[in-house]
Amino acid sequence: MPTIQIPVDLRNPRITSLGGNSFWSVVALTAWDAGHWEFVKDVEGKVYGLVRIPKSMATTPNAKIILVIAANATTGVTTLQVSTKAVESLTTPENFNFASFNAITAQDITVPATAYLAKEVSFTVGETLAAEDELILELFHDGDAVNDTLAVNTLLLDCFLEIDVT
Repeated sequence: MPTIQIPVDLRNPRITSLGGNSFWSVVALTAWDAGHWEFVKDVEGKVYGLVRIPKSMATTPNAKIILVIAANATTGVTTLQVSTKAVESLTTPENFNFASFNAITAQDITVPATAYLAKEVSFTVGETLAAEDELILELFHDGDAVNDTLAVNTLLLDCFLEIDVT
């Protein structure tokens, strides 16, 4: 069964209770300037995104959220979690003001031994998805976690929904 990756539209940080703990930034690298989301070290931060489930989705898809992260460090662990909520938007519209997300187990991710080396991390989506749903994502950096030892900010370079299609 073919698999596709659809970019997630990363829209905004959480500001109501975690203002300033995640933000859009640009880092000047050797040959180019790289725009990215950034999670501040040692504190909790959240970024929200949205992606539409394609019409061609398989009946029982394998769905994953893929994060591409990096850090200006050669050692350390960052703790990340993804939560999702599929909201039916076309055939039977649902309220976008829902009460809670469906959390996926957090992961402690060891950064690569080379600064700015990108690393992919995948989170398996556990909730039921339907074609043309809007999948709302909450990307959570748990900088307060005991295992989160990264001495610099965590860079979020990209985010994808990986899904089986027919």
